[in-house]
Amino acid sequence: MSTEQIPGAVAGERPLRVALTHTRLSYTGGIEKYIWSLLERLLAAGHEVHYIADRFEPLDHPGLTLHRARMQRFPKLARVRSFNRMVNRVLDGLDVDLVHGFSKTDRQDIYTDGSGTLIEYLEATEPELPGWRRRAMLRSPHRRAILAMESARFQRGACRKVIPMAEFVRRQILARYPIEPERVETVHNGVELEVFHPRWRETVGAKFREEHRIGPETPVLLNVGNDWRRKGVGPLIEAIPRIESPVAPPVLLIAGHDNHPERYHARAAELGVSERVRFLGPVREIRDVFAAADLFVFPTRYDVFGNVGLEALASGVPSLLSSLAGVSEVLDGTAGGAAIEDPSDVGEIAARSTEFLQPERLAERRAAARTLAERYSWDAHFERILAIYREVVAEKEAERTPEEVGS
Repeated sequence: MSTEQIPGAVAGERPLRVALTHTRLSYTGGIEKYIWSLLERLLAAGHEVHYIADRFEPLDHPGLTLHRARMQRFPKLARVRSFNRMVNRVLDGLDVDLVHGFSKTDRQDIYTDGSGTLIEYLEATEPELPGWRRRAMLRSPHRRAILAMESARFQRGACRKVIPMAEFVRRQILARYPIEPERVETVHNGVELEVFHPRWRETVGAKFREEHRIGPETPVLLNVGNDWRRKGVGPLIEAIPRIESPVAPPVLLIAGHDNHPERYHARAAELGVSERVRFLGPVREIRDVFAAADLFVFPTRYDVFGNVGLEALASGVPSLLSSLAGVSEVLDGTAGGAAIEDPSDVGEIAARSTEFLQPERLAERRAAARTLAERYSWDAHFERILAIYREVVAEKEAERTPEEVGS
């Protein structure tokens, strides 16, 4: 394959030496899947990658070197500080062009913000708590360590580039910290357009329905994610008895993990919808589940982005996306998706779901969903990230003294 055929490989430009830092290397999890895709593209384009983490899933490539930065598990306060200390120790021994951080560390040239600012996160995810309780939570030693790291990262001159995944996070950072606005650039995530594609509906989607004894005409709603309280699984289950379809009673699939799944099982039973709410657990091949769905519903209380929304759209699945998720910023008013303005409003979830499941517009909505997602390919996203890498490296090289250049 020529360099012209490899996204990110440019003829005449030398490969970069990049260090990526995060607590783990894994294919499961939101930010983890993002980093995995970025890592694969960097390696395919011929760049040298050093990955610094506490835990790893197997990934073998001649261009990849794994470095363990062991995190102290107890007490909880020690996790942030110990991981940061060990990352810095590894970086002291590396000769790289740039460091791209994704975790709570204080040493990186580029930081991708996949969590948002802590105070705004707590306000969004704990809205029922009085202000004094949230302030007390912020005074815990563990959260004070997170806040201190966050504050250090967003000072003037601390990072050459901060990349929020959503514009609302960019606004949060700039409203709270003195970092230079020109160094904070929103870059929406990308999606694997060939992995997530409507073509799978008639094959793996049909097979999934058959295996789970779901009729071909039964409307299927889908929610994907861990931490079901934050992801809005509660209001979504409450909405199921109110969602109407002229075809058949809808079925809800919930893919993911929660520490207290019994609470949601019990509530579905109380509502009399246990047979219509299917808990799938963690699903590695989530493509198959998207292929079986008619509507993706994502009433999260807070998600910096929520790539599952893009994956649903790319699969040709119309999507209702929380206004508190960054992925809702990609919606353009066409038939493929809409924002849930109040993700806790059971009535709104039920009404919009009923509207989106009407069969006379379903084909139009599926086509519009795919068209919307095609603007956000992973390849285009990677090109922008690599352009930022080149800009940062050029800036660093321009600051080198003659003595440093000659050494």
